[in-house]
Amino acid sequence: MKTARDKTILIVDDDVRMLRALEKVLTGEGHTVLSATWVGDAVDIVVEQKKQIDLVITDLRMPLVTGITGVFAIHKVFPQLPIIVLTAFGGPDVEAECLRQGATDFLEKPLDAAHLLEVIARVFAATKTESASDQPLDAERVGKSP
Repeated sequence: MKTARDKTILIVDDDVRMLRALEKVLTGEGHTVLSATWVGDAVDIVVEQKKQIDLVITDLRMPLVTGITGVFAIHKVFPQLPIIVLTAFGGPDVEAECLRQGATDFLEKPLDAAHLLEVIARVFAATKTESASDQPLDAERVGKSP
């Protein structure tokens, strides 16, 4: 059984520098990190990996297909898979739409690594609780980021 420190996390962001920064933080915490620079690749990775991915972290604003489309597509196929949305273009309406489409949490850039790790730990704790009770993961019970 995986511990909180050896999860597989898929990061989706068209900014390669952001991908590398997140990869460094997350691998430093003991996680396996997969990455994609656009939503189409991310959906392919999730489908290929099936239940081996424990968390998706996606940017919202990307070319071709937006992160919100990715959230919807991934959540539709794997409703138990937690998804954290990162964006520099947030706001209450954007956050509400992301959560409505299936996101578990919503964070705004610039990103503080310590806060990201707190949110990830909270998501994994909620996921563990949910899987123990075998009920769907509810974004409202995970709790919104402060």
